[in-house]
Amino acid sequence: MSISASRGVPVQAVKFDYYILNIYVPERDGTPPTLYGHWTEQVLVAEAQGYDTLWLTEHHFRNFGGMCPNPQLLLTAMAARTKRIRLGTAVTVLPLHHPLRVAEDMAMLDIISGGRLEIGIGRGMPQAEYEIFGARWEESQERLEEAIAVMRAAWVSDPFTWSGTHYRYEKPIKLLPPPLQKPHPPIWATANFEEEHFRWIGRQGFHLMTLPWLAPSAARTRELIQCWRESLVEAGHDPATREVLVMYFTHVRETAEDARGAAEYWLRTMGGSPGERGGENIRGMTYNRLIGETRAIIGDVARCREQVAFIRDTFGATHIATVHHFGGVPQAEVLASMRLFAAEVAPGFRL
Repeated sequence: MSISASRGVPVQAVKFDYYILNIYVPERDGTPPTLYGHWTEQVLVAEAQGYDTLWLTEHHFRNFGGMCPNPQLLLTAMAARTKRIRLGTAVTVLPLHHPLRVAEDMAMLDIISGGRLEIGIGRGMPQAEYEIFGARWEESQERLEEAIAVMRAAWVSDPFTWSGTHYRYEKPIKLLPPPLQKPHPPIWATANFEEEHFRWIGRQGFHLMTLPWLAPSAARTRELIQCWRESLVEAGHDPATREVLVMYFTHVRETAEDARGAAEYWLRTMGGSPGERGGENIRGMTYNRLIGETRAIIGDVARCREQVAFIRDTFGATHIATVHHFGGVPQAEVLASMRLFAAEVAPGFRL
């Protein structure tokens, strides 16, 4: 690891991950079986091309991500089709679920995958699923914090009891099965805007997930990541052993002009998703501003290398998760972009 003299953040080799967050466009993506078939093909290509981790995100009841309401279920299917690539949730929306149910699911998945599981947790957004599932957004952060504490206790204590604000188990509970990784699979938590959330993640010693393209500026995201690092140190955790994941929509073509069509399509689909994460920031954004502010990794190989270098150096990212299928992009173009990125962009940055 070295330190960037211009920005004062850690600079190190990067792992590249494959992230599925699909804005479902039925007339372009096809039927659900077709879509899942495409995702499976993408995952197999990701494993063959050396992507480090597959991440799946939980959404409900809408085309933005809603074709993957249960990451653990789909990751179990992918575990059976893969051997090397690690498997992660980015994220499981923990306040919507009972923590012991999730703890059981994760332990089973860790065993089935041979210890390849990465657990990402978050609270999502105040969308309709909170009302539909009977959860309250106003208490989502405190429920998230207590739920992950319950899960960690269940994984490491045999048996365990709990007395908290939202959960109480006076009779000892033995969680079965225990996870394969000890004391439990790595835990990641997501934060994007609130400084206290970054600091809470640091105090817990969790790895960090964040989405810089959502933020008002790269400078603000860099400040918040530094808050996380400071909190790691204050709580006695070693920052050198903690990782930072950033996610970007990605499309690599032989020429920048070839990639522009996919970028403009992404701007239209994101800008046309009212209330969705990133929609307000993207609505009305021009292609030139998108590229100039590095809110996506899009262009020819040379330009994408520049964008990756900026992301690494600015945020000290250890994982860059790439979304190549962002709704309606033809499967042939998705796979070509994945392969070109792995062959021509990633090698200069990888471990």
